[in-house]
Amino acid sequence: MATLNKIRVSIVEDDPSIRESLASLVIHGTGMELYTIHPNAEDALTQLQGPGPDLVIMDINLPGKTGIECVKELKETCPATQFLMYTVQDDDQQVFEALKAGANGYILKESTPDQILEAVRELMDGGAPMSAPVARRVVTHMRRAQTAASDGSTPQGLTPREGMVLELLAQGLLYKEIAARTGTTTGTVKQHIHRIYAKMHVQNRTEAVNRFYGR
Repeated sequence: MATLNKIRVSIVEDDPSIRESLASLVIHGTGMELYTIHPNAEDALTQLQGPGPDLVIMDINLPGKTGIECVKELKETCPATQFLMYTVQDDDQQVFEALKAGANGYILKESTPDQILEAVRELMDGGAPMSAPVARRVVTHMRRAQTAASDGSTPQGLTPREGMVLELLAQGLLYKEIAARTGTTTGTVKQHIHRIYAKMHVQNRTEAVNRFYGR
């Protein structure tokens, strides 16, 4: 995480006007600095090597390789980098394919400048920011999965409380926010999450959400 130093942000966006607007937003954003700018996935894959930036704002509908394909490949070369998908579309297929590829957040291009900056900060603070329409789709999908369980417990053998915690994780809430919602402590939330990951045989939030959806 980039807590003491500025958050180094790269941008991958094919539209010149949007690309420049994002660049200006990052340059003037408190606690941020512009790392690199790329017009397509191929350029990003060539230029971003080693430790890479702290965060990449990634368009999905790029010419050539898509943003989803780009994230999947960059995860191999820049494993510590966070990826914030930035797109005009919020259809289920793209949302879940992006999460499956390793995206950490998903916001729409209709988001305001303040919402974009907040998403960057939230992601670097351990959250998983999503625009409201995207979050609703995720929650709806999860509730359908829970309803489909026939034994009274959530899929993957989770208890109802663990299923609730996982649903809140999918909404992008931080541990302290989940604790407030569930009336427990942050330590208890961490214990729930540890058990969730163990039962689902996953290592992180994104993998857990994808496994819960059966993807």
